[in-house]
Amino acid sequence: MSPVFIMGTQRSGTTLLTRVLSAHPSIFIQNELDLPKVFANSSSNEAVINGIKKQLYIEAETDLNEKIGQQPDLLWGLKDPQLTEYIDVLRGFLPESKFIIIVRDGRGVTNSYMENKWGLGTNAYYGAQRWKREVEEQLAFMAERPGCFLFIRYEDLIDNLENELQKVCDFLGKDLSDKMLNYDQQASDFGKQRENINTFKKPDKKLAEKWKNRLSKFEINVVEHVAGDLLEQLGYARVGKKIALSWLHLFYFKWHQKIIGEIQIQYRWRKSVWQTKALYKEREKLLKRDAD
Repeated sequence: MSPVFIMGTQRSGTTLLTRVLSAHPSIFIQNELDLPKVFANSSSNEAVINGIKKQLYIEAETDLNEKIGQQPDLLWGLKDPQLTEYIDVLRGFLPESKFIIIVRDGRGVTNSYMENKWGLGTNAYYGAQRWKREVEEQLAFMAERPGCFLFIRYEDLIDNLENELQKVCDFLGKDLSDKMLNYDQQASDFGKQRENINTFKKPDKKLAEKWKNRLSKFEINVVEHVAGDLLEQLGYARVGKKIALSWLHLFYFKWHQKIIGEIQIQYRWRKSVWQTKALYKEREKLLKRDAD
């Protein structure tokens, strides 16, 4: 069976959707893998699927063949915001695979980029550019074979969870499960972190509109200057004013992104290394204790 792929930009609700879908008794969606290793051999769909299975076993100690053997009707898939970077490879999965694209208001995504300090978008201009570019790539991919795709909005998922999940289940050929509606009460395949903490709670409409109080008026104007047409195309009304950006603005945005973005990336990388070392030390302690 071909996998289901969940796509969207970073901070667009892909993790929430994965959490909800995986609460279904016969759906398993892996929440991110080391994609460069997954797609190291992309000579065929089978090679990619083997890459997914291999990384799934390495990173999550999950034997997908065993899971499918135990539950033949299991629908499985992969979610990762970086899948957009591999559209050329994923095109080979059409029309066998199904794809779900989830989009979130670009102003909310940009605000989240700026708050989470990942180097993705350190300011409104570059955050909006990144969102616009990736969403346009996803929509162009969807246009190639619309019947293989389901397009949903994060705000609609938050506003009417049951209605949107019914659409998803119909698309996937599964019955809606009450466990999906009560996903926050189900066990999760991934650990709770600062970035995904809201996926362990009931939907909160306030989160979808947080950007209105966090972004300044100028920042909102900047996002709409960059991506206003796409926002309107997707049903998001403009709330700011039209502006013209000077060369000084553009100069500032460019170097802010280069300098602050690199600092953020280096910090995240070092933090990841520290956490990995701490994890290995803890594991060594446990192994030594068990040996004694």
